[in-house]
Amino acid sequence: MPYENIFTALGHPLRQDILKALGVAPASVRELTDQMPVSQPVMSQHLKVLREAGLVSLTPQGKKNIYQIDTEALAKLRAYLDQHWLNALKNLDTSETSHD
Repeated sequence: MPYENIFTALGHPLRQDILKALGVAPASVRELTDQMPVSQPVMSQHLKVLREAGLVSLTPQGKKNIYQIDTEALAKLRAYLDQHWLNALKNLDTSETSHD
């Protein structure tokens, strides 16, 4: 999984807001645009970045696409971050005990 793309995608405040909104419920571009002060083309561009990073997926539904968080991708990202967190905690514990 290319984590660099994910972190780049998450670096923009609007994309963070989009993920928060999709965390509440799947939505179309129009529904997301109604919730945020951006045009549909801008929203579509940000959704494309999130989709290319693997954070969201879409399901065609008639004339519109419904976007939702890709929970499998988020689970992999969380596992990646958890491993780094656990390593940092182990290193912290080791460095504290070595000074005693």
